Amino acid sequence: MSDRLSSSVLIPSFKRGLKLRTCLLSLAAQTVPPDEVIVVWQGDDTPTRDLAEQCRSEVNYPLRVLHSQDRGVVPAENTALAAAVGSIVFLIDDDAIAPPEWIAKHLAHYQASSRVGAVGGSAVNIQDGVPLPRRAVEPVGMITFTGRMLGNMYDHIDEWRSRPPRRVQHLVGYNMSLRRSAFDRFEDQLRSYWQMFEADACLQVAANGYDVLFDFGNVVEHHPSNPTFHPGRQGDLQIKIFNPAFNYAFILAKHTQWYRWPAVWMFFLLRGTTSMPGIASFFNCVRKYGNLGLELKILFRTWKHQVMGWRAGMRSRDMRAKVRLAAD
Repeated sequence: MSDRLSSSVLIPSFKRGLKLRTCLLSLAAQTVPPDEVIVVWQGDDTPTRDLAEQCRSEVNYPLRVLHSQDRGVVPAENTALAAAVGSIVFLIDDDAIAPPEWIAKHLAHYQASSRVGAVGGSAVNIQDGVPLPRRAVEPVGMITFTGRMLGNMYDHIDEWRSRPPRRVQHLVGYNMSLRRSAFDRFEDQLRSYWQMFEADACLQVAANGYDVLFDFGNVVEHHPSNPTFHPGRQGDLQIKIFNPAFNYAFILAKHTQWYRWPAVWMFFLLRGTTSMPGIASFFNCVRKYGNLGLELKILFRTWKHQVMGWRAGMRSRDMRAKVRLAAD
């Protein structure tokens, strides 16, 4: 392996200019500076473009400002990815602050082993200046036999920072890096708000024979401001529930071994979760939210979108198999 790996940091940003500036300044304070940082502004959000351009004089690395006509995380990430020159690409949210050794710690894993294809880390979430309660919840970054994705990659207790890195199955995009040769691109068939596009990238990495690692000691500071994922049934349920149900099914259809498919659908239909209900969780939601009629509509629409996502994921799986067969 080369002694030095080049780095490209990809930052989609939309109408969070002040937070973006703080993020960019944190990247200027790295012990190992990035080889480039690419900010992608989206749609008609010219204030983000203007602020990023103004930051060029404040940072010590090449800062590129690109445009994605389509709004959204995945279109913006793919715009940046297509232009990136680094052998390692980094993902960080525009409302996150990287510690000084963030890049160095990520790169150390790739330098230690050519088998490493993706690396992630935790985040401390801070809202209105107050850190959220710390958690010691296991497992971290795993997918069960039935397809349930267990994250638990944030707000860890301080004692966990001394844990050794661990192999996991998926990561989160506020603190993540990927070996560019280990995956293709970010899945653009997912629906907004593009939940779980990072999981798809990690499953691509694993399918190509690489390891996915979680580094408990590399923690970013995250100042979330997206209300989409606040609990409850208020807001746009298409974005909060039904699009994620589509994405979830899409990813599992695309990547899960055929012998696990019955178990996955038993989980979808019989169990589910509060945010993606099945029969068991439906009754819990009725008790929790108290609206039987609404919960019935959510249940059936969730199943509908899971079927749609599964079919789309199977088509993607078949197309990928044909491409590989043609390449062989």
